Amino acid sequence: MIELLVLGATVAIAAWAAGASAHRRVSAARALDRYAAARGLVFKPAPDLRASPQVRGTADGIPFVFDLYKLGDEVRTRIMTESPRGHAATLQVGQRDAFVWQRPPVLALGEDRFDRAYVVMLGSSEDADVLRDACDPLLVIHERRAGVWLRSDTHRVSLSWRGLESDPVVLDAARDALLTLATRHRPGMPYR
Repeated sequence: MIELLVLGATVAIAAWAAGASAHRRVSAARALDRYAAARGLVFKPAPDLRASPQVRGTADGIPFVFDLYKLGDEVRTRIMTESPRGHAATLQVGQRDAFVWQRPPVLALGEDRFDRAYVVMLGSSEDADVLRDACDPLLVIHERRAGVWLRSDTHRVSLSWRGLESDPVVLDAARDALLTLATRHRPGMPYR
């Protein structure tokens, strides 16, 4: 009898968790759809439960995509683009105290609020000016979200953070930071 109660409770908890997860996915998809409609972007629903809904757009001729992905047990919101001209900066920037670092930071911008909020793990002094231009939108994201991670490998730029995003202020700030990093030509690099 006790085994049946335990089994019943386990099934009920699993069903609740699955329902809560499905509800979060539907809520996130609706939020992305509303964001796309409000900004004149294209919402692409997820084709199945394993895929992510997407918001596709273009700003200043630069295409970008918002989507959701899973990293371990954590669901994250991400925006990505390709650098359209020349080479973007080579950067890896993480929110301070959100990750475990194996080595010390390589760069400080000299912008006090930014340096308290983020750790630059990969970058050079030439990349600092490019990153400095994206400070304000990155600080907006820092104030509202956890686990922020920025990566730019000269061609592809991505920015992600923990959770299913529904706040248009955060999405706009992410878009602005991403486009700033993707369109700023890195000094000393030839144009393609």
